[in-house]
This record gives sequence, C-alpha cells and structure tokens, in this order.
Amino acid sequence: MRRWFHKLLAEKSDWNFQKADLREIKGKLENPSRGWYRIYTFEVEKTPDFQPMLWCDLEGDTLVMIILNIGAYKEKALDEQGLEHIREILRFFAKKQYEIILRITYDHEGKALEREPFFFSVVTGHMQQLIPVWKEFCEHIFVYQGLLIGNWGEMHTSRFLHPLKLKELWRILKAESSEEIFCAVRKPSYWRLLHPNGEKDNMGLFDDAIFGSENHLGTFGTLARSNAAWDVPWRKADEMEFEDELCKTVPNGGEAICGEQYLALENPLSTIETLRKMHITYLNKEYDKKLLRIWKDWKWIGQDVWQSSSLYEYIESHLGYRFLVKDVKLTSVSNAEQEGIITIEVENVGFANFYEEAEVLLEQIEDSGDSNRWVLDTDIRSWDVGKVTEVTVRIPKRNSKLYLSVSRKRDARSICFANQRDVGDRVLLGQVTFIKNSIG
Repeated sequence: MRRWFHKLLAEKSDWNFQKADLREIKGKLENPSRGWYRIYTFEVEKTPDFQPMLWCDLEGDTLVMIILNIGAYKEKALDEQGLEHIREILRFFAKKQYEIILRITYDHEGKALEREPFFFSVVTGHMQQLIPVWKEFCEHIFVYQGLLIGNWGEMHTSRFLHPLKLKELWRILKAESSEEIFCAVRKPSYWRLLHPNGEKDNMGLFDDAIFGSENHLGTFGTLARSNAAWDVPWRKADEMEFEDELCKTVPNGGEAICGEQYLALENPLSTIETLRKMHITYLNKEYDKKLLRIWKDWKWIGQDVWQSSSLYEYIESHLGYRFLVKDVKLTSVSNAEQEGIITIEVENVGFANFYEEAEVLLEQIEDSGDSNRWVLDTDIRSWDVGKVTEVTVRIPKRNSKLYLSVSRKRDARSICFANQRDVGDRVLLGQVTFIKNSIG
C-alpha cells in the first residue's frame, strides 16, 4: 500500500506537442484596409447613377476610391441636395461593405485652375460643410485624401498651395473630423509643413506617381536632408527613409506609373524594395495598365513559396500587412502548477503594418469538448514589416488543440493569416497531449 502511494506521488506529467503545418499559403487574403482599388467618380450636383457599379462586388476587392466632384459649387455653398447626393453615394458603397478611399475635388480632368473657386473662403466653407457628412460614415471611410485642391484633388496646380492656406485647411479638418479616419497628403514635404514639430497623428501619404520618374514626377526634390529645411522636398533617398519611419503608423498608397526609365532602372527586386520601403497599403487596380502588364509578365525570383509566380501576384498579395505564423513552441512552467507557456512567432511579410486596434485570440479546444480562450497581450499595430514578433501566454495542461485568430476591434471583422485556416479563419497551431510518466 505504501509503495503504491509513494509511486502515485512520484508520478509526473509531461507534454507532447505536435506542431501543425505552418507553411505559408499562396494567394491574396481578402483582409480589410488593404489591397487594390478601383475609382468611381461622381459629380455631386447630379443624381448618382449606380448602374455601372452594380457588378463591382463580384471582384473580391475590399477597397474602393470615390472621387466626388464639387466643381459645380465653385461660386456658392453646397446645397442640401448636393450634400444628400454625397450621403447617398457613401451609403451605397458602405452597404456593399467596401472600405472607402475618399477624395473630394473641384476637378477630375486636370483643369483645377479653371474649376476651383476664386475665393479661398469658399474652399474653407466647403470643407466645414463636408466634414459633418463624412463623419456620418467614419466607420466606412478608410482614408480621406487631399485637401480639396489641385488637379484631380492631388494638391498640385492650384492657387491655394500657399503654406498658410494649406495650414488653414488642415486646421479645419483636424479640429472637426474624426480621428478614426486617416487623412493623407500628396507629398512628404506637405506632411512636414503641417507638422512642424514632427508629431504623428492620423495623417499619412498618398503618391499617384510611384515609379513615374526618379523623383516620382515631382513628389521628391533634389536636396539632401542634411542641407534642406524641414518643410521642403528632399532627395528621393532621404524621402524614402522618412516614409519608412512615418508609415509604420499611418497608411500610404496611390498609383504606380511606368516612367520612361522604369525598364532600364527597375527589376522585380528593386520594385518590391520600393513598395516595402514606402509601406504601400493600397494601389489602383487599373492604372497604369502598361506597368501592370509588365508586373504580370515578370516572374518573382525569390527562393520561397512565391517562386515562379508573377510579380503582379506577389504585389497583390503583399499590399498592406500579411501576417504569417512562423513557429510555435510549448514549454512547461512546473509540474506543481500544471501549466505551460505557448510562444507564438508571427512575421509580417507584407509591405505595411496594420493601423487599427485588433484582438488576438488563442483558443484551446480540449478533447472533452471544453474550451479556454485568451485575449493575448499584444498590439498588432506594432507587428512591423519584416519583423518577427513573439507572443506568449500560459495555458493549462490539457489534451487539446490550439488555434489562433485575429479580429478588428471596431467591427469584429476577421484578419486572416497567410497560413492554412479553418472555416472560422483560425490557424491551427498544433495538438497537445498530456502524458503522465511514472518515475517511481
């Protein structure tokens, strides 16, 4: 009897952890706040016609750019009919669950000098009228681009680019708009002009001339940062370093253009290096068609799962964030506590970070059918591009399977990993078997 009791006390428990197959899967992930977009333009004074867009929800895109032309109001305030048309347009795309890149402009044909108001007070008045309308749709607007002015709303070729005017438009926008909506300006130098102390907020960048020329068609300048003022354009190398740091916390996107020297100067690796350095989250799906054809013809030459895929496929799947579970480890804490520590390694293999709050959930599904859930202590906004982040949590020793999932906090929308997933967008991390070994 004593011998049996001593043997029972001497028994210890051990783990057997069978890690799941965590290899990366190919293909784009229909995740929120990233990807390709198409442009839909509306003249606000007219009743919107949605017939051309009724098929667009078949494309699998999560983003859409809406350009609202308010040029008909260059000499007057927006009337209630125009404001209601804007609401109707935003409501249409929100209902289809698109996230909206919004641009409001006086011109969409490159004729801003003809179509913008003569008086700056009209522009500021329009800004004050518009903000309450798009605040109604803040949950559906991902980025608001520009400050109403310039050809195509791109903040160039306008009478209102004086620093004081830009600062006034930003003051109105910042004071009255929602922090939930990211804003974006056309050049890094504009961002610095509006942030003299370098303090970060919800303003990012957009670039509609990526690869258009060495300086992205005037986006960058020629002066070295060390020899230039804070708020003037710097040479490309310095601006790219600036964007690399700034766009860890705010999105960047736009259009890629096949410049005259693109084929002579660029290749698949240099193209990816630029998009990753800029942290490009979204790109126009239809422009520039010549460059998009080149990307479809070029092959990705990396020694990874994407080998032999087209560069277009690689770019499509890496716009924005792309989270990959790289490894999982299970270590015992102590026999007395009957607990172990799960360590999960996640790499962001995309071009950019995720910029919103999210909940990371570990689920332990026991063989008995019981389950445990833990919200992990990590902020995925800090899962930086090219970095491996470790997340740990204590779990009880149970015969069980372990699953990982992520959802955006504001709407519980799933954020898919680039691993094999189940129907609930969970990644199986592995299976735990609790073994009792006798040492007596």
